[in-house]
Amino acid sequence: MAKLIVSQNGTVTENRFLNDASFTIGSLPDSDLCLAIDGVSRSHARITSIGNDDFLEDLGSTNGTVVNGQSVTRHILQNDDVIEIAGVQIRYRNHKAIDGPSFDRTMIIQASVLERNAPAQPVGAYSLATAKKAFRLKKGGRLGLIRAFDGSPSSREIELSEVLHVFGIPGKQLAVINSRPHGYFITHVEGKHPARLNGKSIGHEPRPLSPNDTIEVGDEKLLFLFK
Repeated sequence: MAKLIVSQNGTVTENRFLNDASFTIGSLPDSDLCLAIDGVSRSHARITSIGNDDFLEDLGSTNGTVVNGQSVTRHILQNDDVIEIAGVQIRYRNHKAIDGPSFDRTMIIQASVLERNAPAQPVGAYSLATAKKAFRLKKGGRLGLIRAFDGSPSSREIELSEVLHVFGIPGKQLAVINSRPHGYFITHVEGKHPARLNGKSIGHEPRPLSPNDTIEVGDEKLLFLFK
């Protein structure tokens, strides 16, 4: 579990654990980390947890947020990063954090974390939170589809025409399918247990998808196909 070590003027003042999907920092009393000092905005920053990763986002604060001496707007936190807000140092400790950026993690922070400003709602075969960037198929490529298994009138095929599509239920189990030039991949995002692919856990690394693969995520069973 990730931990924040808060210090000021060289003295550790408190330790906080990132137990929830969202952790707020600001001067408001109901902030998860309340810093009621000059230079801290009411809603200053937020840390969002997705899988083993934690994403820091400055919420348009007046004086900004700094990580390892550099001003940031959004940042994928790495073990031992030091966040600085108005003279307060917050050291991030998480030995499970994956080192370095990757395509999947970058797309998740761009297309999923930032969407959390909207009210939480179920996300699945019938209601998707999707990235805004269009996916370009390479010449001769085939467009992927997701089809629900239940056969109800509301069931429909979802064309995987965006770079990233999120499936599942926020706070319970989420997975993303992202489109790459060389195929489609599913990745665990949130929840104690990853989604299942053909009856087996997808684990915490991207898994390639093939036609007729079955996916179990949230409360749904889905089928991956090509158009």
